[in-house]
Amino acid sequence: MSLLLNNTKIIEKEMILLEAMLRKVLLSDIALATEIASYLVGSGGKRIRPYLTILTGKALGYKKRKLITLACVIELLHTASLIHDDIVDKSDLRRGNLSVNAKWDNAHGVLVGDFVYSKAFQLMASLENNHAIKTLADSTNRISEGEVLQLILRGQANCSEKDYFEIIGRKTAELFKASSLSAAIIAETSKELRQSSSKFAYSLGIAFQIKDDLLDYIGEEKTTGKKIGKDFEEGKLTLPLIKTFSLCSKKEIKFLKDTLKKKDNRKLSKVIEIVRNSGALKQVEKEVNKHSKSCLKQLSFFPQTQYRTELENMVNSLKIRKK
Repeated sequence: MSLLLNNTKIIEKEMILLEAMLRKVLLSDIALATEIASYLVGSGGKRIRPYLTILTGKALGYKKRKLITLACVIELLHTASLIHDDIVDKSDLRRGNLSVNAKWDNAHGVLVGDFVYSKAFQLMASLENNHAIKTLADSTNRISEGEVLQLILRGQANCSEKDYFEIIGRKTAELFKASSLSAAIIAETSKELRQSSSKFAYSLGIAFQIKDDLLDYIGEEKTTGKKIGKDFEEGKLTLPLIKTFSLCSKKEIKFLKDTLKKKDNRKLSKVIEIVRNSGALKQVEKEVNKHSKSCLKQLSFFPQTQYRTELENMVNSLKIRKK
């Protein structure tokens, strides 16, 4: 369980119900579809997004069973996007286990990813709340657009900070936002609280992804379950590298760009050394802190409850997140 989830006991019952619903929803007459989808869902995910959904709903006073249904939709959307991500990135590992495309193949991955998306939308319809459904559908569209944008910019050394934030805003922060905002919508809160929920979760998603990209250069593989420098190997220009370009020497910039262009992974250790010595990582940490402060500001408008406190703990634990 990620350090982002500090006190899971306060919604332990809801999380158990979520796991049961996920297993039930993924049942299919096609046994292989059930097997593959269940393999990824059951492979040890952090469940951060549905956890966020349930906590937000509870913090805003919502007590009905549809909160679990909504949380399940969120996790299914996330799972489907991961399956497709791994195919595009040619990743062999996901959460320390073989990815779907590595264990089976790309064709199975694409089709089962579609199967999981379809399950999410079937479940979404049962919410019977047009505003929530539209919010989730719009977010799914923006996430897909983010995937396309990242593919266009992959391997391009001229990717700007603006491009980077556009990508992570769509790919990561958008589903965080939908997780919290849709819970606020079904809770029938005020417009102001819906806006606060949206802004809080979007900022949390941004901070979470920046930290994730930071760990790609400073993390430990045994802890993260992800190879250090993997983003660079895949041609992804994340914030640590973008900021490094503005801080290191012309010779180092040329080396980084040439290595990125040629995909020469034999020089990865040198790349990591340049990034770590440039001072870029401190600047990236400042970005995490800036967005974390924005999260806490929005949470200050929530009613003071144990659920709001846990949301605040999620934000604060980003500073010590190691996986």
